Amino acid sequence: MLALDPNVALGRQDLMTYLDLCNIASRNVVLDPAGTAIGVGSTAKVLLTNTIGYTVGAVSGAALGGIFKSKTTAEVAFTATTMNIPANAASIQEACYYMCVNAAGTLSIVMGAIATGAGNAQWPERSAVADGLAIWGGVRIAVAAAAPGSTHDFVAGTTALSDGRLSAVTYYDFGYIAPAFSAAM
Repeated sequence: MLALDPNVALGRQDLMTYLDLCNIASRNVVLDPAGTAIGVGSTAKVLLTNTIGYTVGAVSGAALGGIFKSKTTAEVAFTATTMNIPANAASIQEACYYMCVNAAGTLSIVMGAIATGAGNAQWPERSAVADGLAIWGGVRIAVAAAAPGSTHDFVAGTTALSDGRLSAVTYYDFGYIAPAFSAAM
């Protein structure tokens, strides 16, 4: 990572490089805590509790740069079948999901890989999140050990996130924290 050296004068190209890095860092970020929680209208959905400010913009092309937007309270549903977590007779199965928003304010979910064992699921790679989406929150869902195909499966869009057959559901807010300019010196 590039860092500013307070003992070296910046040339024009150096300054443009640092400004480009600032521009890149300001794309597709959420500026406020989302208040990620269980849905109110449907407990099978995830709720964006707070109004959030965010930026969206492509990494390259016509939509280059961060465009400021805001999104008010809304719920997002898991995509049926493709975001399911099947139960496993021997151990807990879990997955992590990113909650995202695009320039139009449409909410969506990106699922990571299903992992065996509590606390083993990884967040999706950033490359799995389409350009132009800002990540406002996340959910980690763990399915209790049970026979596959049983009623313990997490059925996306149907299973309530408060269902006792899920061994754990944890909500996260992912917002942007700007570093202090003094940290660069």
